[in-house]
Amino acid sequence: MNRMKLHFPILCLCLAMLIALGGCRRSAEKIDDETEELFVDDAPVVKGDSMVYGLSCDGTSDSVVVIWPFTGDPITLSTIDAKENGRIIGKPEIGDWIGVMLDREDSTCVTMVVNLDALKGTWTYPVMPTMKSLQNMSRRAQRRMMAHIDDSIKDNFMIPREYGFTLKRNHNAQAVGKVMRSNSLEDDSPVVYPPVKNYVKWYMLNGNLVLISRKGGIPGTKDGRKATYTLDTLQLVSFNGDSLILMQHGVRYGFHRKLNAMEANKVAQEKEQKR
Repeated sequence: MNRMKLHFPILCLCLAMLIALGGCRRSAEKIDDETEELFVDDAPVVKGDSMVYGLSCDGTSDSVVVIWPFTGDPITLSTIDAKENGRIIGKPEIGDWIGVMLDREDSTCVTMVVNLDALKGTWTYPVMPTMKSLQNMSRRAQRRMMAHIDDSIKDNFMIPREYGFTLKRNHNAQAVGKVMRSNSLEDDSPVVYPPVKNYVKWYMLNGNLVLISRKGGIPGTKDGRKATYTLDTLQLVSFNGDSLILMQHGVRYGFHRKLNAMEANKVAQEKEQKR
């Protein structure tokens, strides 16, 4: 056991070096093999982030976190205030990639701890389509109209989908919600789904989750124009492993963990193909 503890700091340092060299801050990263390179410097830059990032080390407990920053020596910080305020997003385990917000009045304490490794994965929420003829109606009128629509139409077209995102390594992100249609003509369907944001990157900004989506910039498509980027900043409200609550502009959104993007909409895809 003593030998393992002796070797663990060396392991932490090696992991930190691998992560740093792996391109978390590279100026250019490929989204996939079939698209052009995305230059992070061309996208809106997340500036002013004061979060400290590193690896959770031996000694981390319910009251303290031992973090080995990617630049510097391991430091021990009190998490009592963060825990009392519900600002520990994912309990850190040894070797996890974490981020902490230092207390401005006491540098030995943190006001927030985020387990970034625990956040990685696929997160979705259910979305229902809208009948095209109802789009300009109020929600109350929509509910009344939907009550009189034949059940067979509802079964065939009112198919729920899962929208969301997948958070990957090296700050890469992927949108969840796209379903391949059996007929490429959208106009033949009486329903319409909300647009799916094409998420490509994710970062943290002072304890908030920043999702970067892209429009255009794909050669050979109708969106082949120059790429434009949009930042969505979401507050981390709570996290318990399989559920995540985010807040944007005062509105809370509940997400559930899925195995992957394909599994998230497997049922919707099967129903679409059958229809």
